[in-house]
Amino acid sequence: MTNSEAYMLPRDSQESQRLNAQHELMRTLSSGLLIHPSIPYRSLRNVADVATGTGIWLRELAVSPPFSNQSDGQKTKFVGFDISQHQFPSPEALPPGIDFVVQDMTKPFPVHYHEKFDLVNVRLVSYAIKAVELEQTVRHVLQILRPGGYLQWQECDASDSWTTPETPMATDTINNVIFEKIARGLLPGIATPLLKIIQSYSIEVPKGKQNLISWSPDLMRIKHLETVSTLNHPSPAVAAVKNMVVISAASNLLESSISRKKAAATDPSTSNMEAKELAKEIESLNELMDAIKRGDGDACNNWNFELTWIVARKAIVVDEKEAWMSIKNPSQ
Repeated sequence: MTNSEAYMLPRDSQESQRLNAQHELMRTLSSGLLIHPSIPYRSLRNVADVATGTGIWLRELAVSPPFSNQSDGQKTKFVGFDISQHQFPSPEALPPGIDFVVQDMTKPFPVHYHEKFDLVNVRLVSYAIKAVELEQTVRHVLQILRPGGYLQWQECDASDSWTTPETPMATDTINNVIFEKIARGLLPGIATPLLKIIQSYSIEVPKGKQNLISWSPDLMRIKHLETVSTLNHPSPAVAAVKNMVVISAASNLLESSISRKKAAATDPSTSNMEAKELAKEIESLNELMDAIKRGDGDACNNWNFELTWIVARKAIVVDEKEAWMSIKNPSQ
């Protein structure tokens, strides 16, 4: 199965609308912030958004202060990367300084992007990255980050979604989504293994040198780690959008599961007993899909989920006698 086949969601106008609504929800959960306050945004000259989708995060950042007020000689450059160009905005709709590039994040980036970006933003790739590809994907992302640059990564896992009160139909929905992710080689939850991988990389610090970011051989230092829940969130926007985001994504994944099971049931190598069992599973999934399409409360209401927000900074190796405070602590 290729990385493109592992991706479980469509690439059409309806999905673009869902992605944009999802962005508004994520921004609200992030206190209206596109960049975490621990990141010195005024010093950012090159910004990348990996798995950019419609590019809405990048486009909103480019037209927000201070980037919208920069002089011509100091303008920040923005690059959005995605495996598919189908959801990129039209060039005439873009503000100056934004480029979109087709790039599979599981593959190495072109050399001219290595150590180029002051900030690399990644969001919500748990439905696109297979378990066996996560380590190499993180490595490729960190490779385009300059020394001292910042990684901002936000994830929501299916396993971190729930309803209050819990209903059998809601449990079936999440269980089937998780099963489908595993069947396609994806992780049921990405946040914890992602954090472990980011923290696992190390560098060689030569004698007479020091890594002023962490004073250790660690390649990345975690600057911020936070989990934000939609439960009891005060914003009406969260209540209005969270159910739609969860259900629309779940519906696509359930349809994917139905298609995969139908193909397996008609495969000549499938025994009659296995085909009958698959037929029962397909019937159960169709009933669940019908309940979602009808808007049954047990399937569609009272959803909540958690957002994991990771900010990390890349190592800077300098001479032991070199002044370092202004490098380590750039002004906002």
